[in-house]
Formats: sequence, structure tokens, C-alpha cells
Amino acid sequence: MNPKFTSSGEGKTVNVIGNEITIRLHGRDTNGTLSVAESVDQPGGGPPPHIHHREDETFHVLEGEYEFMCGGKTFIARKGATVFAPRGVPHAYRYLGSTPGRLVFTLTPAGFEGFFEEVGALSSKEQEIPRVIEIGKRYGLEFLPPPSA
Repeated sequence: MNPKFTSSGEGKTVNVIGNEITIRLHGRDTNGTLSVAESVDQPGGGPPPHIHHREDETFHVLEGEYEFMCGGKTFIARKGATVFAPRGVPHAYRYLGSTPGRLVFTLTPAGFEGFFEEVGALSSKEQEIPRVIEIGKRYGLEFLPPPSA
């Protein structure tokens, strides 16, 4: 394994259901140890409740204010906050700001970045929820029903 430097603006950027995700470190760069991606989230945006069955996910808020749900708890994470979502634990987030927010997330071990690449290779019309759910299954991702009101 060799050191890897990714400067600002570098990485592979894909659109995943309206979210701009830039893969900053790919698993092939880290011998599968981890992958790092940056997400630009629009107001109200974020993934639905889900579980990663293969990897842990660590989020670090770069800009904005997010509402996180993790392991049955809900809390607000502002710029500078870090959130750890262990594998097997349901989690989701929603961006609360009125202008785009940004966070970086690390997946350990690597491999899930393939989900972003696969979904991102589809046109926005092809990114229908049933198709995304099916792709997610191949990466150990389980989408959960939204919480009841």
C-alpha cells in the first residue's frame, strides 16, 4: 500500500438520488482498509433509514446542521461534529440548512463506494427506488421503512 493524497476538488463525483457524492479515497487506494467520501446535501436531503451489514460509517460535518438518527436516538450535529454509526445499527440523517451542507464520511472496511459508483453510473431517470434497493442489497445495505408518525 502506498500513501495517497487527494487535494480539494479531486476524486470521483457521482450523483446518487440527487446527492452529489465525491469518492475522495477509494478502497483500492487503501488495500480495502477504508474509503472516504464527501457529500453535498441539499436542504431536507439525506438518506432514508438504513443499515450497513458489512461496514462501520463515521461522519464528520464540514458545513451546516444535520439531524441524525442512529441506534434509536435522534440528535443535531453541527459543523465540526463527528458521528459513528457501527455496522448493523440503523441510521439516517437529514440536512436542516437552507443552503447546501457538506459532510465527509469514512467507511470501514472499504467496498461500499462501489454502491455509489454503480448507482451514480445510472441516469437520474434510471435511479428508481426499487433499482437502488436492489443494488444496495449487493453491498450489504438494507433500507428500512420510514419511522411511523
